[in-house]
Amino acid sequence: MSDSPEDLLRSFELQAREQAERAQLLSARLERHSATVESGDGAVRVTVDSTGGLAALRFGAAAQRLGYERLAELVLQTSQQAQARLAASMGEVVSDLYGDDSDTARFISQTYTERFPTVEPDEGGERR
Repeated sequence: MSDSPEDLLRSFELQAREQAERAQLLSARLERHSATVESGDGAVRVTVDSTGGLAALRFGAAAQRLGYERLAELVLQTSQQAQARLAASMGEVVSDLYGDDSDTARFISQTYTERFPTVEPDEGGERR
């Protein structure tokens, strides 16, 4: 390949187009990504969307035996666990497109991990 200005420009345009396509694909994958966690006793099942927001909330039979305060605590805790699971899995989504060693994968993974840190489950634990 020659180093003519036209060839360099074509190469630059191709790289820019490929990066834009990869960024659009990443955006679509991240937007569709979610995480679900169920409390160990099965009382609460929470799904969070790609932003960490509540997407679904289900109560199992065990929820009926809990007081309102305990149920509220369990919902919050399970939601935080789902957010932490989301953060952990986002790095994988990005790495699939950009590679494990990419700055993009590290940045997105770190951003989600800082926003949604790991929360230890209560005595009931968690289930997927």
